[in-house]
Amino acid sequence: MSSQAKILYVTGRGGSLDKGLAVYLASITENFEGIAVDVPFLRQDPIDQVEAIHTRLASDPDRIVIANSYGAYLTVQALVDLKAAPKKLLLLAPVLGMAAAKDRMYMSRPPFTKRLKSAFSESRVAKPDWMRILVGDQDPLYNAEQFAEVGRYFGERVLGVIPGEGHALDKQTIQYVIREIISIGH
Repeated sequence: MSSQAKILYVTGRGGSLDKGLAVYLASITENFEGIAVDVPFLRQDPIDQVEAIHTRLASDPDRIVIANSYGAYLTVQALVDLKAAPKKLLLLAPVLGMAAAKDRMYMSRPPFTKRLKSAFSESRVAKPDWMRILVGDQDPLYNAEQFAEVGRYFGERVLGVIPGEGHALDKQTIQYVIREIISIGH
């Protein structure tokens, strides 16, 4: 399947544009761009990371934006005060704020959680025309309260909790949803 759909993909922390979902996305469209949230990207100040994504989002709101894990968190941060939201946005296993994986003694404390909470309460987060947020119910970073809060802002219809899935969502499920996004409005 090759499409004319324009796609911007933001990887998760440590992600690459040379493997995984990025390779699949590049194979289905001739108009693929990506932002790798890799070591060089992460060396920037967090606000510069958000601004880099904000700039890319603003440059073409007609493209489909797909973001994964920590990249999804940065993408939501980049929606703050964005003049024109992307038409379509898919967030995969997003980090939505502080989370702890008790089984691995791991805690995620991303930057600017207060900024984001304030932006939600002030309705300063741009809302895409079409949006899905997918998370596995077994994802150790899944926080039902944070997920519900985001759902209240964007609308409950955007939320999808996948039973039995962890942080790495099933490849076929992701590909199915991406095909759905591409077919909407074409």
